[in-house]
Amino acid sequence: MKKKLALIVLLSLAIIGLSAANTAPTRSLSIYFIDVEGGASTLIVTPAGESILVDAGWPGFDGRDAKRIKRAMDAAGVSQIDHMVATHYHVDHYGGIPEIAKLVPIKNYYDHGKVSSLDDDKNFPVLYAAYQAANKGQSTTLNPGDTIPLKQTVGTKPIKLLVIASRGEVIAGKSLSKNPECADRTEQPEDKSDNARSVSMLLSYGDFEFLDDGDLTWNIEDKLVCPVNKIGTVDVYQVTHHGMNISNNPVLMRSVSPVAAIMNNGPKKGGHPDVLAWAKQIPSLKAFYQLHRNVASTAEQNTSEDLIANLTEENDAGNMIWLNVDLAKHTFAITNGRTNATRSFNFK
Repeated sequence: MKKKLALIVLLSLAIIGLSAANTAPTRSLSIYFIDVEGGASTLIVTPAGESILVDAGWPGFDGRDAKRIKRAMDAAGVSQIDHMVATHYHVDHYGGIPEIAKLVPIKNYYDHGKVSSLDDDKNFPVLYAAYQAANKGQSTTLNPGDTIPLKQTVGTKPIKLLVIASRGEVIAGKSLSKNPECADRTEQPEDKSDNARSVSMLLSYGDFEFLDDGDLTWNIEDKLVCPVNKIGTVDVYQVTHHGMNISNNPVLMRSVSPVAAIMNNGPKKGGHPDVLAWAKQIPSLKAFYQLHRNVASTAEQNTSEDLIANLTEENDAGNMIWLNVDLAKHTFAITNGRTNATRSFNFK
């Protein structure tokens, strides 16, 4: 009798377990644009539950940016960073990595390669030493054409994170027809800063495409789309370099033809009126989001208020913007953390 009861209990537990597995929510692709006050930090969580953090904002400010990243991780339901990417060695991008490394485990580090000096930043020796201490001197150098290995989920479309630029070099193009947008191309003076060496990545999940170019600047952006478009079109464009007009080459923006754009600017950093004006000329663009209102610009030089996550310079809420992808419906939804309003868009 006892054996029969034990068998019944085991069978019941197995049925409950199967039921729970069948009803558990299925992850999709989520991307969180974290407010690091004019720096950059983007958290990507894959359908397999892997996390990719692209940049980690500033150091200091009582650990503000690391705490905000941790808040985004909590919202996403992840407890570690599987892949930490430093797009380049400017303090507002990689300076916060040592602080987030103290809060959560980080498994793998990536960057554009080791360097011994950087003229862009007099504090580079201290900042770089802190970064090297955090990753214990172990990081993977990303080259154009590399992919960051991601776990695939059975029963859903493949996910891929492809490096398309690094150290001023771009991915080799396929044999494609010339890009007609290049007829209007212009050049700017050579950028010798580390911005031009930013790691640029294209994330693909099924038919959904997301582009993050770090702080890549004008002439390297041109190389990505001229004379042929090596990127193709995307659905979401992370506005490059906080919305500065030495980046966001309009030839690139028109070539990648996004449905939505999200800008990680600060109240007084980035968000140049030229960039919004160029974006408005993209026929495919349905919405232009900003993490902050540019307080130095007029209302007309900012996007509409309902698409801005933080409205005032004094606001310390650190509101995020995030998106979720629904492959079955062929849509993605963007939520403004200030208003909790969500808009849905179709893939191309």
